[in-house]
Amino acid sequence: MPDSPESQGPAPPGGRPRRARGSPRDAVRGRLKAHDPFELIRWLAMSQPDPRKALAELIQNSLDAGARRIRVIRLRERGLPCLRIQDDGEGVIPGMARSEALRYIATHIGHSLKRSLSPKERLDLMTQGQYGIGLLGFWSLGATLEIRTSIPGDRAHRLVLHRDRPDFLIEPLRGRLPLDERFTEVLVAGLHREAMGALVARRAAEYLAAELRGQLLSREVDLVIEDRMSRGRAQKIVSVRPPRFLGDRIEGLSEVAVPGHPPVRLEIYLSGEPEDGGGPRGIAVYSTGTLVAAGFHDLAALALDHSPWTDHRLSGLVDFPGFSIAPGSRRGVLPDEAAGAFAAALIPLEPVLTGVLESLERRRAEELDRTLIRDLQRAFRDFHRQRPRYAMLPVQAEREQNGGGADSVALGETIPIEPEAASMPRTPPADLLPAGPLASVRLTPSPLRLECGGTRRARAEPVDSEGRVVEDPVEFSWHLSGAVGTLVVREGGAGRAVILTAGDDPAEGRLAVTARSGDREASAEVVVEVLAEIPSRGADEGIPEPELVDHPGAAWRSRMIEGRWRVNVGHAEYRAIADRSGLKLRYLAMLFAKEIVLLSSRDPRLEKPLEQLVEVAAYADRSLALRRDKRRDGGSEQE
Repeated sequence: MPDSPESQGPAPPGGRPRRARGSPRDAVRGRLKAHDPFELIRWLAMSQPDPRKALAELIQNSLDAGARRIRVIRLRERGLPCLRIQDDGEGVIPGMARSEALRYIATHIGHSLKRSLSPKERLDLMTQGQYGIGLLGFWSLGATLEIRTSIPGDRAHRLVLHRDRPDFLIEPLRGRLPLDERFTEVLVAGLHREAMGALVARRAAEYLAAELRGQLLSREVDLVIEDRMSRGRAQKIVSVRPPRFLGDRIEGLSEVAVPGHPPVRLEIYLSGEPEDGGGPRGIAVYSTGTLVAAGFHDLAALALDHSPWTDHRLSGLVDFPGFSIAPGSRRGVLPDEAAGAFAAALIPLEPVLTGVLESLERRRAEELDRTLIRDLQRAFRDFHRQRPRYAMLPVQAEREQNGGGADSVALGETIPIEPEAASMPRTPPADLLPAGPLASVRLTPSPLRLECGGTRRARAEPVDSEGRVVEDPVEFSWHLSGAVGTLVVREGGAGRAVILTAGDDPAEGRLAVTARSGDREASAEVVVEVLAEIPSRGADEGIPEPELVDHPGAAWRSRMIEGRWRVNVGHAEYRAIADRSGLKLRYLAMLFAKEIVLLSSRDPRLEKPLEQLVEVAAYADRSLALRRDKRRDGGSEQE
């Protein structure tokens, strides 16, 4: 028996449902149909609750139309607070007559001509809209929306939409727009009281600058907010400028391929500033230049809400045009195949970013340790003069041959660290990221002290923004101010080092160096002190910089080995105060005092009781610091 009509497939739109071929007799197949189309439109409009985002959607339409000049004006018209958006773009569907174009917009809610663009075409054109519901966001702004459009050769028309009303009005404008021949103007009238605060010029400009950052950077567009309703000293006219990210950009991370999809563009900065610093924080997520997630904390569905992507020390953005974005609010990413490919493409970058962050922490700790060591040296600088019965620790003398001369050794001059102490490198591994361009120059020693008639070497070290030594050709120029002596640039050192010969009289001046690499330039300077006599000490005795060695399994806190003072940063007591500079300085002072007493007494039997003294004193320091913290925070010492 031939198939009956009821078994030959789905009914046409609007027809009666039909039973599918081969299905049970009580099975039917049909098409979904909205019971009340305008009720559906109303719910779509209400899915955009943020008036600032609604404003961004209207400006996005101007950007998609290729506008070069966009003006947003908040003003009063006929007693009503209004918002005008004017642009010089191609206009509303420029290929159609004005009345037809406006009718198409009003009768095709949920359909966009931009939807047919591929992700690559969308990226090339920097076009974002694709759902055809952006205009509905005006419901969160005001009571009515009016679109006025004019193109050459056609009469200007307007489209009027009302909040919570299904009807629309299209009519020719009685007069011409007081604008250019090609112009579009959107007027939202009857602004809600709740939306007024968000549309103040400065607030609106800051939001739009972050929301449309990629769009504004990729186009030559002049976007200005004009507020004719603000009073007093409030800023009336604000140009929207994309914000700058804090810190230094991580070189080598600019684009990542995503198989079968457009590549991911990355712009990531390493800051290291406190979490409450100014400027945008965290890594934002964009799609074709438009913000879709404020940070990776919002990408839990893609399993990306973890470090390093959520680390506050990183800022910047990632932009992936292949995202499917939630209609209406345009916030969040739909976890589809493209989003999964995006997440997979980022996985190989995580070890790189983690290594950069670890390197930052090491440099932070080293800078803090160097500061503490300078404080320690200052604290004991006159100790040998005031307490001559104590011997000071040996200081290694670095000899530099320069025509038979030799350098003197100042207090606190850096001692080279042996491989044993290399667990705290000053720069990231060379194969992690190559050295970037010249950012600054280090000048050592600082300060530079020498006796009258003596000589001393000074050295400049050019580094990039991450502290890595720049190996590219660098030129150096030196300048000595004050009557402190004369300079001789060392031959064969590419100008990185000089020998300073002091004058015959005590004086004070400054030694400055300028490094140049290509079009980049960096400078540094140190204080030069010429003294009649450097306080005497035993031969090669002084206050050495300790070698920080990480031996977590060892019981010793510090010790002298082959004339070098080594401090075990892996010891539990040191780790417990690693982030407390004051306690670390006191701890180092106790260790230094222990070594002085041992060296002066030459009695090995004192080593154990001195170690116990350090242990008890360090415990007391930590306990007192904890009590001070609790009192400061208003807590109880009995907790």
